[in-house]
Amino acid sequence: MANRLIATADLLQDAKNFKGEFLTRTFGAIAQNAGQSMLSGIPLHSNIVGVGYGLKISGNTTVDDLSVRVYVRSKLPKSQIPNNEQIPEEINGKITDVIPVYDLSAFARPVECGTSVGHFKITTGTLGCLVEKAGNSDDIFVLSNNHVLANSNDASIGDDIFEPGAIDGGTTAIAQLTDFELIQLDDKVNFMDAAIAKVINKAEVKSSILTIGAVQQSPMLPALYQSVRKHGRTTGHTVGIIMDIAADVRVRYGQKIANFEDQIAIQGANGLFSQGGDSGSLIVDAMTKRPVALLFAGVVIKPLLVLLIECYLDSILLYFNYPIS
Repeated sequence: MANRLIATADLLQDAKNFKGEFLTRTFGAIAQNAGQSMLSGIPLHSNIVGVGYGLKISGNTTVDDLSVRVYVRSKLPKSQIPNNEQIPEEINGKITDVIPVYDLSAFARPVECGTSVGHFKITTGTLGCLVEKAGNSDDIFVLSNNHVLANSNDASIGDDIFEPGAIDGGTTAIAQLTDFELIQLDDKVNFMDAAIAKVINKAEVKSSILTIGAVQQSPMLPALYQSVRKHGRTTGHTVGIIMDIAADVRVRYGQKIANFEDQIAIQGANGLFSQGGDSGSLIVDAMTKRPVALLFAGVVIKPLLVLLIECYLDSILLYFNYPIS
């Protein structure tokens, strides 16, 4: 176990020096105005969201040596990181560690869609959008994947749904599981990975999606070469192109396999479209913001590009009979 080190004035000064050196190398000279944060030089949309000084984790082991800890929205392939944000292996002889934390927040309410959410027993996924029961606007429901809200079939109606998801520090329920389409984990065919959960307090949610804003209520059918976008828990706002509108694929759920037919395949534009934790994101047309699909699986097909498999949204909404709120 790593030696405990007390946060003395000397240690905190060392930390400040190492953090300052990292920020200066990465983003240029730091303003020295009184009261101004060292973080003020980090661009708003940078993948880097913070820097610290503490223990390094290697695999599942804590390394005794102190390190410069760099907090990022998500760990990206080196080819996707701007040259000025490439994190060096050491800063003045002190090793670095990269820790993905998504977007740190103060758990504010109301929360927008496109953020971290999940069944209390899973790590996390993404809150796709809000829906309401046809003919009844009194209640609002979260729409995401079965494997996000219903723990891949291993859940009970009424189970708590955390926002943010448990891996992001969530401990409070924002919704309770209402319904889900069972995922057939045998040779039967699947057409969707979807679930809904009733929001406990409507004042705690907003129908807009982070970065994207308000979406149109009426879904649209996908088209080849169509430009689409989403905001997910891990990779945030990304753009992609629909490359397949009738993909039949096998998807792994733990040690089991599910067969899906007539799915949409999306290829990221100039890089990643999604990573783990983005499951459940609502896919919308890039221009009109009309809903197209619900993201649920992905695979790297070649450097810089990612293929994502999506469920047709109109089929999902028809199954639950819950239009978009």
